[in-house]
Amino acid sequence: MNRTPKIPNSDDLAPRISLAGYLMVAAPGVQDPVFARSVCIIVENSLERTIGIMLNRPLAIDTTSLLEQLLEGAAKPQNAVSHINFGGPQNGPVLAIHDNELLAEGGNSQGIYLSAQTETLRKIAQVTPDHCRLFIGHAVWQVSQLETEIVNGDWHVLPAIPELVFSDENSMWVKGIQTVGNGIIRSATGIDTLMSTPTLN
Repeated sequence: MNRTPKIPNSDDLAPRISLAGYLMVAAPGVQDPVFARSVCIIVENSLERTIGIMLNRPLAIDTTSLLEQLLEGAAKPQNAVSHINFGGPQNGPVLAIHDNELLAEGGNSQGIYLSAQTETLRKIAQVTPDHCRLFIGHAVWQVSQLETEIVNGDWHVLPAIPELVFSDENSMWVKGIQTVGNGIIRSATGIDTLMSTPTLN
């Protein structure tokens, strides 16, 4: 991020709470071209590193070839995933984020599940859950880096709920920022809804 980082002290970060399974919504002032207006789900948050998947970076890549490999000759489902998303600048395996608990390799308590093993991806391609997104790549933060950026105001933390995770990629960031604003207004006034802000659209 562009701002000079403020090093968090023990009062800022203690007790330590894992961010895994939460959403990071980039603040409007973030200028980094990779993370500006991004929404990331954190899949690992350890003492060594943090790994996240960017949710709102669709790529113009046809999934036909990938699905043919996974389906191994079986018929392509009518509701098959139509595109792949850019998950971040670091190379990694294809990852599915979906809502089928039976095919989960990880996930949270909100009904968001992750899978990356080839056999699991094959099953997902065959049954196609109601909600499913495919990703290539991921983002990595070094120890305490993401926590520092949160303290500096670069990220807003939200629960990773289906209504946000599976929302339209092109409007996901605006929806996330409005959710943050709604929470602030609700806490301060008890009013539930924040009007849409034209400058964010």
